[in-house]
Amino acid sequence: MHTIISGIESISQNTENVLRKVSTYQFKTIETKQQLIEALHSCDIFWFRLNHKLTKEILENSKCKFIVCAVTGLDHIDLESCKENNITVISLKGEFEFLKEVRATAEHTIGLLLTLIRKTKNAYSHVENGNWDRTQFQGTELYKKKVGIIGLGRLGKIVAEYYNVMGMHVFYYDINKQEKYENKYTAVNSIEALFKEIDVLSIHLPYNTSTHFILNEKNLNTLKKNALVVNTSRGGVIDEQALLNLLNTDKIAGYATDVLYGEPDIINHPLVKYAKKNNNVVITPHIGGNTFESIEKTELFVIQKLKKIVEQCQK
Repeated sequence: MHTIISGIESISQNTENVLRKVSTYQFKTIETKQQLIEALHSCDIFWFRLNHKLTKEILENSKCKFIVCAVTGLDHIDLESCKENNITVISLKGEFEFLKEVRATAEHTIGLLLTLIRKTKNAYSHVENGNWDRTQFQGTELYKKKVGIIGLGRLGKIVAEYYNVMGMHVFYYDINKQEKYENKYTAVNSIEALFKEIDVLSIHLPYNTSTHFILNEKNLNTLKKNALVVNTSRGGVIDEQALLNLLNTDKIAGYATDVLYGEPDIINHPLVKYAKKNNNVVITPHIGGNTFESIEKTELFVIQKLKKIVEQCQK
């Protein structure tokens, strides 16, 4: 078997050792749709992260039999087309026990929020330009603020712990009512009820057809005027135009995000244009899980998963 790896510059020695037991491999730079189609027609295993969108057209009649993607959200892969073309997708989706030890995105969530609330985005360049006017950057504290977590899944629970340690009052809304956290956190019965309570909205939803623009003009308008929103989920869970309207009319205080709808094609994105001129929007390029530790752990995990599946298929 042969593996093409795209958008990943190197892999750890432990990961390489496992992969070599399954397949030969090569790192390949893929910049066009045609190159992507050709790659999928010339390998058995295609390994990437978020740097491509695998559509029905690209996947059709592919020789590739395994797609390896060390992420939890798979909205960039047409899973139905993978089934139709007998392609097995190997990812981190549903690997809840393993993912408890992967905390990079949760940490980045806190970092984004602190950047927003303490106005550090422009403070850095202010000093680098030779200035020292601290009065421009008076912020507020997170201590005793009310934070609302929408989506108390694996990541939401980790972030809730961090917020709790920082002395914040944690509220949450989640469609799954099996688990309750009454002793630590306050459950709320609807998105609108959550929004009316909180100072900070922290978004941790999976992205799918049921969550597409689930945060919309109607419910976003119930947020307090001083509310801050932080999103390390997916851009598609929030109606970004409705959000932009609130920012432009001073109906919410700010937005910090690691994700945008339509990424990575963001050069004309209205939120990016707004962020260039305003201090109350902070955007990073989907780097939440991009730490040395998390990448090594997740890549080794998916390759071990691949090895196990390939060995089962060969029996």
